[in-house]
Amino acid sequence: MKSTRYHKPVNVQEVLTHSGLARIMQQGLRVHHLNERIQTLFPRQFKGLYRAAQMENDKLFIETANAMVRQGLLFREQELLALIKPDYPQIRQLIFKINPELARRGAL
Repeated sequence: MKSTRYHKPVNVQEVLTHSGLARIMQQGLRVHHLNERIQTLFPRQFKGLYRAAQMENDKLFIETANAMVRQGLLFREQELLALIKPDYPQIRQLIFKINPELARRGAL
């Protein structure tokens, strides 16, 4: 018995471009490139002790290795925003969260 079901052709490129997985991968790549960029802009004494975790609307979430790094970056928040503004004008707020895993992994 033959199947009489009609199968509409699927454009693989369309599926890859507009799928949920594709959006997650694109967001991951954006955060990766942002991390590379802020590592060159932010103060050297904090290098390897923070990372961009997520961009959401006008907020950039940054994970820090400990409270000291968080406070140091928080103290310079306006200066850091001014540094990233030329490349990422949509970011208007930095949110710092402590992630002890960064300290355990060592330098990023």
